[in-house]
Amino acid sequence: MTVVTNPPTISDLAAALAAATPHLDALDRRIVLATYRLLARGESVFDRQVAEAVGAPVDQVAQRLRLWPGVYRDDDDAIVGFWGLARDPLHPQYRLEIGPETVVAYAWCAWDTLFLPRLLGETVRVIATDGLSGEEISLTVTPQRVLRCHPPETVVTFLVPDGPFDADVVAGFCHKVLFFENGFNATEWMAGRPDELFALSVDDAFEVGRQVTGAIYGDGLDS
Repeated sequence: MTVVTNPPTISDLAAALAAATPHLDALDRRIVLATYRLLARGESVFDRQVAEAVGAPVDQVAQRLRLWPGVYRDDDDAIVGFWGLARDPLHPQYRLEIGPETVVAYAWCAWDTLFLPRLLGETVRVIATDGLSGEEISLTVTPQRVLRCHPPETVVTFLVPDGPFDADVVAGFCHKVLFFENGFNATEWMAGRPDELFALSVDDAFEVGRQVTGAIYGDGLDS
């Protein structure tokens, strides 16, 4: 492995991540946000529910959802995983306790837990584990900032995507973007892996997410 000694700036990393995301027009953005917020209820989401939420024909909404990578469905053709958010736990597990009623859903990777609160418009309590030691890591993340992180030295491993996100996004990207309770554990885990990996502080990873979501969905998310 090559551990990146001069990682990209936050702005450059955010630009690369935004560029790897499918281009979205105004209706696409409404569909994405509606899908996230419906799935954040902890239940499967049907195309008709998304269509009702955005006020568009169900065939039009379904067509767009089926063109995008990273949309996972169950045997009833309902959406159970979408762009970093899932109804059921993955491994490693990133448990999300969402909003005041503590609805439970799951993220795909460490970074998802930091940008999803802004898209959901909710405060999220995160329970995850160190990718090396298995020790618990917990955070409270609002749409505006990370309120709490334990341990406070927690970092996030990252890599720059080498192209657009595709059907392999979970294995090719998410499984390499993990929490570690300190930089030492992150460095040890990165050793021997073929990707050009680096670690960011939780606050820096949150800022990457803020810039990416702003670039894709606009600053109106905060209004």
